[in-house]
Amino acid sequence: MTAPILADLHIHGGYGIDLMKADSGEIILLSQKLKNDGVKYWTPTLVGDTLPVLEARVSVIAEAAKVCPEIIGVHIEGPFISPQKCGVLPLEHIIPCDTTLYDTLAKYGLKLRFTVAPEAEKAIDFIKYVTESGGAVTLGHSSDDGTMTHKAIEAGASGFTHLFNAMRGIHHRNGSIVQTALLSGLPCELICDGFHLSPDTVNMVYKTVGIKNIILVTDAMSAMQSSPGEYDFCNKKVFFDGKTVSTSGILAGSCLTMQKALDNFCRFTGADRKSTAEAVLENSLKLMGVDC
Repeated sequence: MTAPILADLHIHGGYGIDLMKADSGEIILLSQKLKNDGVKYWTPTLVGDTLPVLEARVSVIAEAAKVCPEIIGVHIEGPFISPQKCGVLPLEHIIPCDTTLYDTLAKYGLKLRFTVAPEAEKAIDFIKYVTESGGAVTLGHSSDDGTMTHKAIEAGASGFTHLFNAMRGIHHRNGSIVQTALLSGLPCELICDGFHLSPDTVNMVYKTVGIKNIILVTDAMSAMQSSPGEYDFCNKKVFFDGKTVSTSGILAGSCLTMQKALDNFCRFTGADRKSTAEAVLENSLKLMGVDC
């Protein structure tokens, strides 16, 4: 059976390759390996860092993209996030939203998507600027009660980064970014490795928002398709035990592949594999402004 065509909009690396360190040749190699696994479109994901570091990383990715049309943009996860919900992302690099960073990185010609906490300082103005300039913003790494999430959507935010993870969760007496996401009509990333989200949680999201608002991602890091052991991720030592990647009990990305993410989603929900693959591909490309 021919593998379905997939997109991965949230991937930090794989096959021993770390996108915060890789040269253009390694990125080209990673792109080829992903393509062999059915991932025809992807966006390298960078974690929050200083502007010189992020500019150097985007420059290298842009060089690789010249021979890898499957690279359809760059995802910057941070540095405009909540310190309370940073997960393993570098706390020391969290800063107020700054349009200068967008302008500097946009010069390399790749579509940029930022993950932003809606309550971050200057977030609403940043979201307006980025979306009006041709970039995209998804909301995540947030402790918001939903108030700023509504304002961020009005400002142009177009989806949600790894729903439930690194977010204020659902409580029946309080609002949260999660409830707002589920009611927003905007696409939500799901990490379907069975660890970031329980099967019932995945099924609940599916039954609540429908397949038209689901984007499957891996959030994979360099340990994906590699041997168990110790790795560097987000300036931390993390351990891959063959199933999950973690540090001090906190999940640190994943070792998930997109084919496995699709299999798991269909197993958790009972959804048809072919139609699910077609829908989540369309949702991913739409978010990045790529014609289907």
